[in-house]
Order: sequence, then C-alpha cells, then structure tokens
Amino acid sequence: MAFKFLGAIFLFFICFSNCGAELITALPGQPTNVSFKQYSGYIVTNAQHGRALFYYFVEAESGDPLSRPLTLWLNGGPGCSSIGFGAFMENGPFQVGKNGLLVKNHYSWNSESNVLYVESPIGVGFSYSNTSSDYILWNDTRSAEDNLVFIINWLEEFPNYKDSDFFLTGESYAGHYIPQLAALLLEHNQKPNIRPIKLKSIALGNPLLDLDISVLAGNYLWSHGAISDDTLSLENRVCNNSRYWRELVHDQLSQGCIDVFNRVRAEMSHEVDNGDLLLPECLPSSSSEQFNLKGMHGNIQAVIGMRETKGDPCLAPRIFAYLNKPQVQKALHTNTTNLPYSWDFCGGPLQYQYDNLDINLLPLLSDLLKEGIPILLYSGDQDSKIPLTQTRLIANHLAKELKLSTFTEYRPWYDKKQVAGWSQSFGGLREGKNVTFLTYATVRGAAHEVPFTSPSQALTLFRSFLNGSPLPRPHG
Repeated sequence: MAFKFLGAIFLFFICFSNCGAELITALPGQPTNVSFKQYSGYIVTNAQHGRALFYYFVEAESGDPLSRPLTLWLNGGPGCSSIGFGAFMENGPFQVGKNGLLVKNHYSWNSESNVLYVESPIGVGFSYSNTSSDYILWNDTRSAEDNLVFIINWLEEFPNYKDSDFFLTGESYAGHYIPQLAALLLEHNQKPNIRPIKLKSIALGNPLLDLDISVLAGNYLWSHGAISDDTLSLENRVCNNSRYWRELVHDQLSQGCIDVFNRVRAEMSHEVDNGDLLLPECLPSSSSEQFNLKGMHGNIQAVIGMRETKGDPCLAPRIFAYLNKPQVQKALHTNTTNLPYSWDFCGGPLQYQYDNLDINLLPLLSDLLKEGIPILLYSGDQDSKIPLTQTRLIANHLAKELKLSTFTEYRPWYDKKQVAGWSQSFGGLREGKNVTFLTYATVRGAAHEVPFTSPSQALTLFRSFLNGSPLPRPHG
C-alpha cells in the first residue's frame, strides 16, 4: 500500500508539469513548413496506482481541425506500440528516412481527420504504471477500462474536441481492444449528466475476432503455393492454427502441433513474413541493389506496372533508433520517469493474460451493429496471420445472423483508377432510410499492416469509412 501511495505522489509531481496537452514544437529532423499542430504526453488513467498512457496526437493538416472528425488508432499484439507501428510506419504524418530524418507521408490519415495514437495498455512503448502488480496478468477487460478512462480524461485536456464525431480504428489484436472499448463508450453515454462521446463507427483491419475462425491459414497458404498438399493434409488432420494457438496460450503445446508448424515454417521459409507474403527481407545496403531492376527488365516493369513493394523492409530498425534518441523523447515529452528499458515495438514488462486470445468477439460485434454502430472489416490479401478468407467468413456470418440485406454486391473497388481490392456491404432500414451497417473489404497487395504496404488504397478506404460512403466503383 505504501508503494502505491508513493507511486501516486511521484506520478502527481511528474504529471504536474509533463502530463496532458503538450504541444510539440518540432520533432527532430521533421520537414519544414509543417502546417498542422502535434501534441504528445501522458494521460493518467489511475492516479492511485500511478498509471499513465502515452499518446501522440496530430491535428488535421488542412482547414479547421475542429470541423474534422477525431479518430483513435490502436495497434494490437497484445502489447505492440501504436506510435511505432501506427504513427511512424503506417498512417501517421511522417516516416523515418534512410538518413535518419523524417520524411512526409503523403498518405497520412491526418489529411482527412485529427488522429490520436495511444500506446495501450501500460507497459507498451512509453506507457507505464508505478505499481508493479499492474503488469501481472493484465487482460482485455482492464485494457478497455483503462482506454475509456484515457478518452474521457484526454477530452478534458482537449475540450474543443468533445463535440467531434469520434471513430475507432485499429488492426490485429485491436479486434479485441476496439469492440470492447466501443461497448464501454456506449455504456458511458447512458450515464446521467454527462456529455455523450459521439462514437460514429469502428474499423478493424485484419482483426483477430474468433480463434476458431480468424487464424485458420492452411488453405490460404496452400492456395498461394506456400505449403505442400501433404502439409495442408496434416493441418486438417493433426493440428490447425486454432488448435496450435489454443494449446500455446494454455501452455499445453503438443508434439503433434509442434511438428506440423515446424514443417509449415520450413516450407514457407523463415525469410518470409507470415504477415506479408510479398515483403522482401531487409538486406545490407550492398545487397539491396537486387531490388532495382536494370535495363530492359526495368523498362518492362515501368510499362506494365508490376506490383511495387511499398513497404520498406528496413523501416522498422530506423524507427527503433529514432524513438530511442534522447532528443526525440524530449521533443515528444515522453519517458519523463526514465523507464528502465528501451522503447520497443512490442514486448516490455507487461504480462498479458494470453488466454484472452480465445475470447469470441462476434457476439459483441453483433450487439454493436444492433446499437447502430457501423463496422468496417478490411483485410490485406497478402496476410496469412489473419487471412482475408477468414474475415470474409465472419462478415457473412454477421450479416446472416442479423438478417442484413446486401447493399452492394461483391465487386472490385478502386483507387486512382486501379482495382484496389474487393468489397461487399450489408445494411437495413433505420428511421425509414437504407443504412449501411457492415462493410467487408480486401486491399489488393496489402499485408497485415495495410497502410504500411498499401498507403494510397488505405487512405481511400479511410476516407470512405469516415464519410459513411460506398467504396469507389467504376461508373457505368
């Protein structure tokens, strides 16, 4: 008890000058003529425990930010950084260039919305607690509760955004975080004498929603030529991905599952990222020239428009180096308590209750749809962690369960006159009007982290999501 009390007092004095709305004057190495404001800092979620979540907030870059919506982004894991992945690798305003300086991301989501990135839960990135027991067996319920407190307290620091339309977005294990947070937000809005938070819609990219469905990858890998007929047969007979993960989280991994998935990895190759079947390895600079086609082959590529690898396989180590620089942390108003470990993409001191992976989120998604919260489920089609086939099954299941009508047939959608993926939407009547409740979309050539590998398509998807409009389709 004394430790908790001292931690709370310590956090109080730290946050007296360092928590809340901290304007970033400039990030080290950022481009000149940045037209939008950036903020970062800590929001206390439990003063008694000394618990605080770190955030990075970028206002919309054109027009009046208060006329634009507010979007919260969460990465998954559980236990991975929304700053490292979301903000600096995927859809934030900057990425770290090869010279270590920041370069503008021309497909940043703050071209359409104010965007709030949160490192959640505690123990992820720069977020922390002064109570050591908080790090033991953290779970989905505590994540949702902490995230709700974060939002409420953040809006007190940024009261001008209390009336903004609010959108929840994220990917992977955020398929757990976001629906549970959305449910708590709806409960919060029912309380008396409060100003409701205007939750409009949620978007989930390559989301883990049901361990019995979401992770099944055998047929997907086989159809892409990544595993053999015999290995697919072993997955079907001996151990599939669902069984493997269920045994793993309960610390009961059988030799049968070990043998099957050792074989899967051997056939796929350890050099292939199962989150992106197309992404090359990050090689030394002397080797990277192999990706630059010369002569006639280079001209052919330019003419026929072969798939260009958008995701830079060497970006992650540059982000790691950048966010661990003292001058960068000072500019971000972070690490004010001198954490005893380096910032990292995933990991940290948090012990997550991994059996939470086995929670089925489909009933909660169904409840949210019944409450009138539209849902976008999207999938990069080169991801074998959570294949598009499985997310499509879930979308069709929800539509059938809720007896939703098909509003748009399964067809291609477009970005810059190119096929960007395939989509289908479902809806029904609300107040006498036809309303889209559920949309499923694939993103062509995209990975587990869609905005990283397909930034232009992801921005088009995001724009339609915010506007509640159908994805672009060809006229006629």
